[in-house]
Amino acid sequence: MRIVWGVPLVLAACAAGAPVPGSAPGGGGIAAECRMLEAAHAAIAARGAVPPGDILTGCPGHEGQRETLPTRAQTAALRLANRAALPPAVLAAGPRGEVVYRRMLTRGVPEDVAAAQAAGPLFRAAAGGRG
Repeated sequence: MRIVWGVPLVLAACAAGAPVPGSAPGGGGIAAECRMLEAAHAAIAARGAVPPGDILTGCPGHEGQRETLPTRAQTAALRLANRAALPPAVLAAGPRGEVVYRRMLTRGVPEDVAAAQAAGPLFRAAAGGRG
């Protein structure tokens, strides 16, 4: 049985509005992650769906954004994040890439949108790689 300690720690940090381990507050990784989350938010809206507010909660420029996913949907998103197969781009980004990808899913980003974002330069920057 494989226990992933980092995911619960990161999720707790996100829920508490605390800085995420591995990234300096306001640093390049967080800024890139928030830009990537904005792109995911826009991709969901472009489909004609209403993106959950959870996607942008805590990002600079979205300070007033509040979580909108009901508890049942939050639980489903957490389960999805924990069981999701990691796309090749996420695996190539290493452990930090896995954390960023699974955090996207816990915020309510659909798996196909998250996988598309993981293939882009903002994901690599958020994961600590070169964009």
